[in-house]
Amino acid sequence: MSLEQPTAMVLKLADEVNIYAASALHERLQATLQESGPIALDLGEVTELDCAGVQQLLMLKRECEATGRELRVIAMSDAASVVLTLLNLRQQFT
Repeated sequence: MSLEQPTAMVLKLADEVNIYAASALHERLQATLQESGPIALDLGEVTELDCAGVQQLLMLKRECEATGRELRVIAMSDAASVVLTLLNLRQQFT
């Protein structure tokens, strides 16, 4: 008997993840949460991350934890890493 791991859905965020993109990002994250299975979060091409973007990432993490879904970060840009480190949140997204 073979137990296969479910394939993770890759959620790639790029460019500016900020207040100007927060509404569209929220809708995208909500749509992603409607799907099943683990989520692989790719932040490798994020050029700007502000508090509104961080709030959306924390919401995604909280919802994944509440529903028992795996959330794994597969790439992180320097810009995203610096902001999450400054806010002492980097370890929550490893």
